[in-house]
Amino acid sequence: MGALALRQFAGLALDVQGGTSLATPGHVNMVIRQPYGVCGAIVPWNIPVLAVVMKMCPALVTGNTLVVKSSEKSPLTALVLARLVKEAGFPPGVFNVLSGFGNPCGAAMASHMKIRKIGFTGSGRTGRLIKEAAAKSNLKRVSLELGGKSPLVIFDDADLDKAIPAAALSILYMAGQVCIASSRLYVHASIADAFQEKLVETIKAMSANSPEGIDPLSPEAKHAPQVDKAQFNNILKYLELAKESGGKIVLGGKKQTDKGYFIEPTVIRDPDHDSRISKEEIFGPVLCFNTFEDEDEVMQKANDSEYGLFASVYTQDISRALRVAKKFESGMVGVNTTSPMSTALDMPFSGWKASGDGVDLSKAALDIWTQTKTIYIKI
Repeated sequence: MGALALRQFAGLALDVQGGTSLATPGHVNMVIRQPYGVCGAIVPWNIPVLAVVMKMCPALVTGNTLVVKSSEKSPLTALVLARLVKEAGFPPGVFNVLSGFGNPCGAAMASHMKIRKIGFTGSGRTGRLIKEAAAKSNLKRVSLELGGKSPLVIFDDADLDKAIPAAALSILYMAGQVCIASSRLYVHASIADAFQEKLVETIKAMSANSPEGIDPLSPEAKHAPQVDKAQFNNILKYLELAKESGGKIVLGGKKQTDKGYFIEPTVIRDPDHDSRISKEEIFGPVLCFNTFEDEDEVMQKANDSEYGLFASVYTQDISRALRVAKKFESGMVGVNTTSPMSTALDMPFSGWKASGDGVDLSKAALDIWTQTKTIYIKI
């Protein structure tokens, strides 16, 4: 995917364009787009190649230089990319990698007076700290791609043979350590019990080939461990909270093995809508299973979140699909598809509300790495 994104952005290098106007009498006016100069990017650990490429490509093709701070949990990938950049013949100083912890490395970048633009992908808490540091220093431009608590809505006319495996894979993929994981499931009450039974069977089948005795990197491993002990323990804390949420744990609910950082794929039926388990991003294989009676009800619940990154709906009614897609307060919407999917590299990857205010991928990403200049020409 990283290589495909590189090729996509290479093709956009000549598309950094402005506009013109003849609306002012006696003038020909124009808008041009120019680079910021020195830029920064802070990237997460979960997709270490693609995360760097999604920031590096639009920053460099628009004429900036870039300093990337890699995650301390996956530092080597960015260094390998930097070596490839050097081998490709990039001038020294155009692409730079900084390895280290958020504090002091990321904090220094966010407050650096010579960095004019910074892009960040990660948690909302860190995103707020970066904006605060930027505001207190040189008011550098900040673009954020943050977390999600993505709703997946299943209507009673959905193709369940497709919807159930999709719902299962979405929460199992990368052990739930994906910002667009469908972690809030809303199933029409008339099919909820049957859906739950088949969903549990499907999750069990998908995750049965892990973990004990099997290398998690092997092709047989369908369910991966959490990235480290800190993430593992954080998910276990949420599972304790799940017991207080009023919901019923119908699958999983605890660690999976004595060795390693495996969490049992977990399904919680009907947790309280206002509980932390329903509201907060867990970043693990934990699915909140909810039911609904009508469209208005489910849309109110689906949108009652500070997050707005990805949302999905399964229905065979095209009018309903488009109506719901418009109602979702989300930067990206899947109709009869959900994450993970083959990312459309020519389409914007962006969130609403607390899921961020930036754009990765597509021509739209070029705009956030350039600044506009209006030129007035008197004839």
